[in-house]
Amino acid sequence: MKRLTLVLFPFLMILGSAVHAQDDVAACSLIRIDQYYGLKEWDCRVPNTPVRISNIYTDKEGQKRVESISSQQNAMCDDQGVCSNSGNFAGNAPAGSYHYTFGWYLGTDTQGNPVSYKSGTGPGFGGKQFAAAEDSKDTRSSKTLPDVVCMPTASFNCSINEKEIDDEDLPKYLPIVEERDIEKAGGSCQSIPLCYDKRMKLLGLNKKYFK
Repeated sequence: MKRLTLVLFPFLMILGSAVHAQDDVAACSLIRIDQYYGLKEWDCRVPNTPVRISNIYTDKEGQKRVESISSQQNAMCDDQGVCSNSGNFAGNAPAGSYHYTFGWYLGTDTQGNPVSYKSGTGPGFGGKQFAAAEDSKDTRSSKTLPDVVCMPTASFNCSINEKEIDDEDLPKYLPIVEERDIEKAGGSCQSIPLCYDKRMKLLGLNKKYFK
């Protein structure tokens, strides 16, 4: 029993410090968007969490055991927003692929953006939903861009409002943006040749493809 206590104590210290730093909520960052299926992959892990952690479980004989497991959990969320980790319920979040921390679950903030919550807290346990910061005035007043779909093959193969557009004509419809500026602000340019902000709002065309 003493051995179990000694193992459990540092685990709680490590996990507890990570939780406190994140105030029971971890923001999700977009890793990439599948070019062909549009599936979004998100990283919702708690920063600075050890790669492996100790997990306490009860075996078939009712004995307490300690096992070393990966701190990263993986889940898929369907079009209804139901998330599953190998058949186990993992929360409710927009459709996509997710990585999150053991002992946490997937959810959304007040603006519908994906986040992860510490188990026992947040809307999944009767608590409050994380209040997202409102978009800046500049973002709200920015020009709305047209609907764009690209299926890169030998060319970008883009259509705007369901009309096919030649690659060289795309700058006539969309602004050119710098990839480094987008990524610095938390956005992504993984959906070639398009760049999006961290809320998946289209910002424009990646400059490196349009010299």
